[in-house]
Amino acid sequence: MSRQIAFVLTVLALLVGATVAADRVVAAPEPPSATFAEQIDVNSGAWYCVPIARNGETATLTVAAAGEDTSRVTVASVGGGQVEDLGEPRQLKPGDTEEIEIDGGRRPPAVEIRWRGGPATASWNVEGREGDRLGDSCTPSPAPRWLLSGASTVIGSSTRVYLFNPFDSDAVARVAFATPEGRVNLVSSENLSVPARDVIAVDVSDLQPEHPDLGVIVEVDAGRVIATGVQQFGQPDLPDIELDGAGVSGDTGAPAGRTVLQAQPSDATSAGFAYAAADERNASWITVLNPNTRSAELEVSASDEVAAEAVAQEVVVGPESVERIELEGLSSKSTFGVTVTSTNDVGFVATSFVARSGDDAAVTSLAGIPEADQTSVAATAPGGTGPALALYNAGSTPVTATASASGVAPEGWDALEIAAGEMRLLPFAQAGVTDGGAPVTVSADQPLYATLRLAGSNRVSGLLTLPPVPANTWEGSQDAPIPRRDEALGTRPVDFPAQQDR
Repeated sequence: MSRQIAFVLTVLALLVGATVAADRVVAAPEPPSATFAEQIDVNSGAWYCVPIARNGETATLTVAAAGEDTSRVTVASVGGGQVEDLGEPRQLKPGDTEEIEIDGGRRPPAVEIRWRGGPATASWNVEGREGDRLGDSCTPSPAPRWLLSGASTVIGSSTRVYLFNPFDSDAVARVAFATPEGRVNLVSSENLSVPARDVIAVDVSDLQPEHPDLGVIVEVDAGRVIATGVQQFGQPDLPDIELDGAGVSGDTGAPAGRTVLQAQPSDATSAGFAYAAADERNASWITVLNPNTRSAELEVSASDEVAAEAVAQEVVVGPESVERIELEGLSSKSTFGVTVTSTNDVGFVATSFVARSGDDAAVTSLAGIPEADQTSVAATAPGGTGPALALYNAGSTPVTATASASGVAPEGWDALEIAAGEMRLLPFAQAGVTDGGAPVTVSADQPLYATLRLAGSNRVSGLLTLPPVPANTWEGSQDAPIPRRDEALGTRPVDFPAQQDR
């Protein structure tokens, strides 16, 4: 027994000695040579977009300086494996814009915008040859997944999704679908190759025909892409026939026109829309896509003209499915703001639609903004389009806001008091702004939803809604956790040799 005890004591002594020796060999961590900066100034970024213009149409790309510093902007056209600079780098001072015309074609062009210094935003719009209008803000980065809601492939309507790969290596993507009954996976939409520096089109109508409400899920297995959808609403092209003396006619109130389906890179537990319309000529609805494996319990509320309060309803969206929410009767106003909130913390994406009926029928869509900000900027407000700015305070306290066009706040647009739950529609003409006034900037003392509505011109009767881009899109969310140094990790200052110019 004594020998065993002696052996154990010997082993313990050796372990203690080894630990002391190791502690002498490995120096204790020294304090870092520089403190970690929690506030990071973002001074560069990128925007990617696919301006969807057909043969005979021209897309107008608008880039605007969005901050208080000059922005140095480069614009390049990407397609067919090639990259071509569109002019020399631009120096945009605060409030300046640059417009670039891009001819359409069978394959939509793709554009890459890079900025340095002060931030810049970018958007595009197209005046269609058939009198419609569509446009969208560009997206700040590629992503491994994209979610689109609001597709319709019934007879007379069609949907296409464009996948843009801005990088030097090919990407591989999978396209799946969400229906009211759940997810649909197809062998024919697996392993889609997206060549480097190119755009491909996915015809959703061929893959999933005859669906009035459909969601599209793009999952990238290799690389990263940008997704953009375009939705064409129309009447069935049926021959005139008679059944027992009664003619077959289309639904004159059905939506008609072309609009963009903006893709979202991730789901969120809230979505806000500053503009919706419901009256004798306009119908509005929201399509919600739940990409998760458990149901999303949602509360839908709208601004109300009489009580300045919200009238709420509850909706349940099943796992990996879509649900359509009609907005008629939700508010006593003909134009109003809407919020959708998950009450069980299940994320979703949502798209709202406004369809105008009659001889000048048109339709427009609007992607839900996951997180409103105190500052937002719209790069474009084309002249002659009868623009109006919708501001929606979805919070519980009043908001003081200022809106400016081309860097100037018109009379009546400074120090706007917007009550809790109120939506305010500000026509440009009433403020004396007649030339479009791009860029449009909204700043407030609290987060505020905003949307630019373009109603039509002498040549174009189309309807278009463009949300100003929230500053958190290029600055990062204020709700994001602040990165902190792990105190358990040691650091030591390192002297790097001076770099020599060669």
